[in-house]
Amino acid sequence: MTDKMNDGDLQAALREARGRYDQLPRGQIASLRRCRTADEIALEGTYWRVGGSLAQRQGNLSHVVLHFPLAHHARREAFSFGRFVKRQLGDSAGAALRVRRLLDSRDRDDLDHRLRGLLRLACPDRAPVDWGVLGRDVLWFFADSNWVRRKWAQDFYAPAPVPSDSAASPTT
Repeated sequence: MTDKMNDGDLQAALREARGRYDQLPRGQIASLRRCRTADEIALEGTYWRVGGSLAQRQGNLSHVVLHFPLAHHARREAFSFGRFVKRQLGDSAGAALRVRRLLDSRDRDDLDHRLRGLLRLACPDRAPVDWGVLGRDVLWFFADSNWVRRKWAQDFYAPAPVPSDSAASPTT
């Protein structure tokens, strides 16, 4: 039940949905915060106002909106959830175990549960994420190619790239 949108349009639509969420009155945000599952989210009228036409085209959008209360939004160039988690939690054995469990999610409910816990740890101060990118990743997490899982794993476990200008500077 997923609509074939190009990546840029999907990210823009997800950012717009997050923008509508940010404009909600506190009471409506609270009604979404009380929901514990994507199915509960999809039964809320507020969800359909936030999701707009995207909610009708993307059957799994409620799995994205479920996580909106856990992190603020900021559009970021080259945002990567794996690098974000590593930056927020470090690469300790505990953080690596949580990421590994997230990557091993068997179904959407499992993914929601594990992602919710990881976002709570990584965003105690509501550190912003790019909901266009993270939302797209959540929607495509179970794609046949497993590209989202591989990207999150690579970005969390691989060493950070060294800036090219520091390699060219002489040391004395």
